[in-house]
Amino acid sequence: MRQRTCIKIVVALLVCSAMASCSSVKWMSVDRLHPAKMKQVEQVRRIAVLNNQPDAERDNSAYYLNAKSVTDTLAQYLADAAYFDEVVVSDTVLADNWLMDYKGRELRPTAVEALCRQFGVDMLVTVDYVTFVPSEIVYPSVSGEVRVRMTCYRRGEITPVHSIHNTIQMDKLQWNYMKLAAVKQAVFMAMPTLVPYWEMEEFPFYTGANVWQRDAAVYVREGNWEGAANLWRQQLTSKNRRRRMEAHMNMAVYHEMTDDNVEVARTHAEKALELAAEGVKLKKGKPVEPSFDYLLISDYLKDLNRRGADLEQVKQQMQRFSNDF
Repeated sequence: MRQRTCIKIVVALLVCSAMASCSSVKWMSVDRLHPAKMKQVEQVRRIAVLNNQPDAERDNSAYYLNAKSVTDTLAQYLADAAYFDEVVVSDTVLADNWLMDYKGRELRPTAVEALCRQFGVDMLVTVDYVTFVPSEIVYPSVSGEVRVRMTCYRRGEITPVHSIHNTIQMDKLQWNYMKLAAVKQAVFMAMPTLVPYWEMEEFPFYTGANVWQRDAAVYVREGNWEGAANLWRQQLTSKNRRRRMEAHMNMAVYHEMTDDNVEVARTHAEKALELAAEGVKLKKGKPVEPSFDYLLISDYLKDLNRRGADLEQVKQQMQRFSNDF
């Protein structure tokens, strides 16, 4: 199957509030693009999804899911993601010996080269092991674990470049639809490894301590970040330490949200952390009894550093689309 390259962006902004310290803090849930977990996926243009699980129904403890359904569904989802130039799926089952475990079915470099040449692809993804292991059956419902093992092989590499080995609990599935739901869940577990993916991130900001903060919060709810930032900037030189701290923290979020400027955001967040630590007893540069504000800003800085590293990876992986995301 061939898929024309395109990227569709959907951003969801939800706001939920919580009270903390003597100020109000709100968290925004924002859908952000995360990098694929597999390294150097940007080098892959064409990919084949292959079935490497022999046919079987079940053993004493597990239902072996239909690996053909998993390969077909995964190939369709990869095509719909529009990240690769071409996605190929084959009905051929690579393995025929059920007594050999998935490790024993690992493809040799010569087999990888031959299959890549046969399908005209840069990489293979083999579905090696997909099962549903029931933990509780109360008919017509069933709960249990979906277990997945897939292997990624890149042309020219001696060993597999990545292994997808995941387990997830699924509760109260309708028995008649158990296998269908488990197949979809197996695919959902594999997708973040193979393509950049959208996931919610939480962003805190201060609001409600004074009229400027409350007005700025209104601007944020309306999506007017520039209006909010203009009010926050006015507080950066306030004589009130707390107002300066909150303004720096909010400006950090503003720069990360509006222009992905991680360095400027970090500068503001570090200044906010410094202000949060003023006037309290320190040990090795850190508060002996850290306040809520200190902990909040520290956590934000950790998340900011992680998101900054993710952003660089996303940019690298999305170069083929001129970083249009």
